[in-house]
Amino acid sequence: MAGLPRGVGSGVAEPGSPVVPGRPAPPGPAATPGGWTVGRIVALAAGSVLSVLCLVLLSVGGILTWADQQQQGGYLTTGTARYSTGGYALAGNPIHLHDGWGWLGRFADEIRIRVTATRPGRPVFVAVGPAAGVSRYLAGVSYTAVSAFGDQDVRQHLGPVVPAPPSPAVDWAGQAQGTGTQVLRWTVRSGDWVVVVMNPDGSPGVTVRADLGVSSPALPWMAGELLAAGIMVGLLAAVLIVIPVRLAADAR
Repeated sequence: MAGLPRGVGSGVAEPGSPVVPGRPAPPGPAATPGGWTVGRIVALAAGSVLSVLCLVLLSVGGILTWADQQQQGGYLTTGTARYSTGGYALAGNPIHLHDGWGWLGRFADEIRIRVTATRPGRPVFVAVGPAAGVSRYLAGVSYTAVSAFGDQDVRQHLGPVVPAPPSPAVDWAGQAQGTGTQVLRWTVRSGDWVVVVMNPDGSPGVTVRADLGVSSPALPWMAGELLAAGIMVGLLAAVLIVIPVRLAADAR
């Protein structure tokens, strides 16, 4: 507009021009105390989250490495536990292996169960069989159910039936019997399974010591993959944390 001073009537104040009364001051740049922009704050937060993930990956990888080193004869083995029943059998709870078997399908290859009668020279029978077949065999029989290996949480099942000798009675997936330590090796596969320990003649009164081993050829590479992933995530976390902090410090 002709005749008006510069910066008046144009809607934009010239640099260094006084603020016109009644008109709001033009917006200035967003304040960034200490040089912390939104992008730097987001990068720092992401780096912090990744650093936690790094610790988790390295911890799990370290645990698997330790477990691999603890394998004896190719098996990761539990401690020895003692089991006893006045009935005819010791039976584990059904093991349900379906749809890839969950974590067990990715981890386990073969299961080894070692059983020894506590009375020297006494034979023992150990087997794993389909849950339905074992259930029919033990129907009406007095036996002790063990909730988990090494767990003393047991349930007594009472009944008047005297069972036949176990070896020919069920289509077992694997079995072993005799005096001394009996070793049952079973390749894990899909289905519902029950582990049973008895006297070979089916007589009552079973007292044994047992341990469980799991063979896992995948354990070493699983540990290596997790450790490598943890290192990579840790490096990325370091970049996302260090660079924003340095930039913010330089901007002060």
